[in-house]
Amino acid sequence: MDSLLTNLADELLVQDITEPSAVLGSLSDLDLQAAYDHILEQFALELLIGAHENSDWSNGKLVIDANHGPIHLLQAAFYAVKLECQRRVSGAIGGRSDVRRPPL
Repeated sequence: MDSLLTNLADELLVQDITEPSAVLGSLSDLDLQAAYDHILEQFALELLIGAHENSDWSNGKLVIDANHGPIHLLQAAFYAVKLECQRRVSGAIGGRSDVRRPPL
């Protein structure tokens, strides 16, 4: 999963997130679902780490002021995977896909 995330991060540096991903497009539906689950877990973990390291409440909102790099990377990766899942689900209307639709 780490090499997948590294390759996806490299791709997102040079390509708009709304463009189809060559990295994610090469995954099977099952592997894409596993990537979705893994990236979502890592994103949540990085948010918790950032909140633990340096955060404060401002006007009723939690402001995280640490761990920005990993948080932004995983946020972009999460949205890229979510878009690929949505592409496959909408493309499977006439066909079949085993990818579970991500929550909207």
